[in-house]
Order: sequence, then C-alpha cells, then structure tokens
Amino acid sequence: MPLVLSGITWILSYRCNLNCRHCFFDVNGDLRILDPGLAAKALASLDQNEPLAWQHVSGGEPLLFREELFRLLEVIQTHGSKTVGIASNGFWGDSVQHARQTVSQLKQRGVKGVCLSADGYHQCQLPLDHVRTAAEQVAALGLHKHSFVVCCVQEESSPPHSAENFALPLAKVSVRKIGKGSALKPDGTTCDKQIPDAPCSNLCCCLGEMSPFEPQMVWIDPYGNVLLCYGLIIGNLHERSLGDICRDYSVNQSPLLEILAEQGPMGLYRLATANGWQPSGGFADECELCWQARYFLRSSWPGILGPDECYPDREDNKNKA
Repeated sequence: MPLVLSGITWILSYRCNLNCRHCFFDVNGDLRILDPGLAAKALASLDQNEPLAWQHVSGGEPLLFREELFRLLEVIQTHGSKTVGIASNGFWGDSVQHARQTVSQLKQRGVKGVCLSADGYHQCQLPLDHVRTAAEQVAALGLHKHSFVVCCVQEESSPPHSAENFALPLAKVSVRKIGKGSALKPDGTTCDKQIPDAPCSNLCCCLGEMSPFEPQMVWIDPYGNVLLCYGLIIGNLHERSLGDICRDYSVNQSPLLEILAEQGPMGLYRLATANGWQPSGGFADECELCWQARYFLRSSWPGILGPDECYPDREDNKNKA
C-alpha cells in the first residue's frame, strides 16, 4: 500500500570523524554528500495535506559538512516540518565558544532537538568533556524538543556515564546487531544456536509501532537511496520522485521484500542458505539474522541491498568483540 510519511531521516553523509566499532556504517568509503537540491525536489514531490511531523538529519557526522547541512536545514524550513532534529557525536564541544556558536547556528535554521552520543564506543576516540560542553549549550539555548544524550550499551551492561554528568536526559539503548554492531556480543555470553524466528520487531519499533511494511518514515541517503531500513532500498531519487516512490510502494515490488514481509528474517535465512550461505555460530536476534543474510545476498540484489556503506566489513571487529 502507498506510504504516508510522518517523517524523514536524512543521512547527509556516511563519513564520520570517528570509526566506532558498533556503528551501522562503513564511515571511510568514498565521500558523498547529500545534495540539498535533491532534497528540495523530494519534499516538493510529496502529496500530503499536512507538513511532515518531523525531519531528522543524521550521518555519519553531519556537522563535518556545515555548509551542506545548513543548506539542507534551510530546505527543510522552506517546505515545512513540525519539528527538526539532528544527531551528532558532539566533537564541536571542544570549547564553550565553539559549542555555543554551533548550537546557535542550528537553532537559527529551525533545529529544535539535538541527539548527542556518549558511551564507551565513542569515548574511545572523543573526550567526554566535548559531549558534556555540547549538551550544556544545547540546554542553555533552549533546544529541549527531543534533545538527549544517547548511551549505547550491551544488553546487560550499565551506562558508563551517569545522568548527572550532562545537562540533557540520558537515554540508554542497546547496541543493535547490524553493521559492525553484529560482531559485538555481551562479555562472557554466546548466541543461542537456535535460529530467531520472529517478525521484524526492531524495524517495527523504529517506524512508529506500525507494521514494518506500512512504515511511517524512510531514510534518504547521499546517493539518493530511499531506505525502509538501513541497507534496504525501495527506490532512488535520481530515477523517480519521492512522491512516486511512496505512492507506488508495495511489498510485492520485489521478491526479496515479499519474502521479508511474509516470512520475516527467517525467510531471508532460508533464501541465503539455499544459495550457498554457511553461517558460523548463532544469532543474537532477528536483526542480526536479517542483516547477516542480507550481507550474503547483496551481490544478487544490488538495487535493493545497498549501498556498500550499510554493509561494512566486520573483520576488524572480530578480535575486539
């Protein structure tokens, strides 16, 4: 059925100044930055009576590319959105002056919420004080709409940073077992050998408690890919407008989507093993099963399973997991 969007997450670039070992993406590939003109055409093509409830800018690290980021935010303001947020690792909190200038520039361009990251993965490479200073300026300048410090942890771990260290609420989330994160397991535990056989519940949660194939949001990346989930493409803006992609969307548009809709990640497991996949070990959850099966299948479905940045090589993490 057609997609009626509540929101869009714009992946400005997959490039990042950090290279966290739990990240969804390969952050060191070819540099590609989202064209704000392409975003403007995409938003203009939407046939919806109300402005989008929200738009969010992510990456990579979007504040590495300020000119393009600010142009994208101006496009979002022009086309209207009830709330606008941005995700960042807070590297620009290296001084109070730099942090205040950055937050002021974001606020001027309509940003109402800033999501910062603080955990053992990011802080291997970035001083915690940078995040603390960034959070203080977000709070001081009144950006209280969905502003958080997000702490990624293994399932049974405690956040390494206490809430009183920050001027914003601390949100503890589990590492998702996709991308490089699929190589990470909680210390001292192993995955159950039983194959997970539940629907795409994590995708469902990300998309607003709807069926994963009646989504309320999409991701749009710098290649113009419109994604239903990280690495799962339903169209490209260089080939068709966002309005057309949403109006014509159906799980029957490809056999791969149909299998995922009807059988869940287990269906992709069966498809991959029938085509020669021989997985070693078990899977932490349906997300990991789905991502690993897609990793194997992506060469056979290049128009649907991509881009390469969503399927990073996990080899450099295996000895660290």
